[in-house]
Amino acid sequence: MKTVEGSEEFFPADLVLLSMGFLGPDDRLLGSEIEKDGRSNIKTPPGQYDTNVPGVGINEGRMAARDVDAYLMGTGSQLPVTGGIVRRAPQDSVPRAKMANGTPLQPAAA
Repeated sequence: MKTVEGSEEFFPADLVLLSMGFLGPDDRLLGSEIEKDGRSNIKTPPGQYDTNVPGVGINEGRMAARDVDAYLMGTGSQLPVTGGIVRRAPQDSVPRAKMANGTPLQPAAA
């Protein structure tokens, strides 16, 4: 890999979700309330990426990102299906107090 001078960008975020490959998380991370299918994959409705636990989604990265965005925005998603970064205008941002579920995100415990 080669560093390209001047290519660095900063994207402010309250929460960053990493998609690290095809291995699922350890069961101890998920807890017992997340439903799984017969192959021990996290179960989601056909064509959707939300689980049986409200606010918890999983599956293909781009589509999962769209569902997370729609959930947090409370109005649907404007993210592209095929990739890329969409920069929102400041007025499009949703203050934490007005998230879809009414509960602000809490910082992860250290």
